[in-house]
Amino acid sequence: MQDIYGLPDMDEVPPALRSILAADKAERAARVLTPQEAASFANWARVPTETETPWLAALSGDDGLLGFEPPARPDSAWILHAMYEDPRRPATPAGTDTATETKGANDCDDETDWAAHPGSDWQRVRWSELAERIGDAIVEEGSYPDRYQLRSWRSTDHSWPDNILWSNEGSLDWETWHRLIDLLIEHSPDGPDTRCLVHFCRNMFYYHVPTVLTGRLGDAHNLYHHPDLMAYSPSNIWPADRTWVTFTHFDLHGTKVAGPTPLIEALLNDPGLEALRLPWKP
Repeated sequence: MQDIYGLPDMDEVPPALRSILAADKAERAARVLTPQEAASFANWARVPTETETPWLAALSGDDGLLGFEPPARPDSAWILHAMYEDPRRPATPAGTDTATETKGANDCDDETDWAAHPGSDWQRVRWSELAERIGDAIVEEGSYPDRYQLRSWRSTDHSWPDNILWSNEGSLDWETWHRLIDLLIEHSPDGPDTRCLVHFCRNMFYYHVPTVLTGRLGDAHNLYHHPDLMAYSPSNIWPADRTWVTFTHFDLHGTKVAGPTPLIEALLNDPGLEALRLPWKP
């Protein structure tokens, strides 16, 4: 069981973590929520993981430590998480003496939070644009959308140029999240009132206790205001009828959507998203 704040019971965590858990529970109980946090908290009810995720485990053949990857249902596509470029900055490899300090990621320092737009100086740059500039594949054949793609942009120490903010690892950015939810609403039987479930894999919490919430799909827009879940977007989302499933792997820079072909085509053709089919990862 989890308590009202989504924190596990003491007997569910190793003894070494119990003092930390007790401190977290006390801090959470004393916290005064903002109106946005309170609304998001009220809109999502916790449901038992052990009753809601076995079908995903069977579907994926996986234990869900990093999220459950569904096969095509019957189609699928990968959404590439947003990255940004500041055209005013020199394309200096991050970490050099002349580089300007940014939050650009490298292999040893991937950002992992639920990313907001970095600001007015930065503009969206698509993976396909960078790939075309350097002659790399958008995603190398046989690979996932991970930190090792577009490697020709990297310096010898694997840093990104200082004018590029690489997409965050393991979590959708707000811009992509909102557009994805809009399209899922359009392709769900009850629109924004569609009952859906969201799964946060156990690797997202140092207690290693997974979390599943249920609520209206329309309320997913503001899920990132939930006071217990603001670090990451969900590992999986699915409607009650299970016609589609999303999957954001904890260690990847892309989100898979498996579902009917009309939904997948809508994702591929939407100008607000960058999505592609990966034949080797259907």
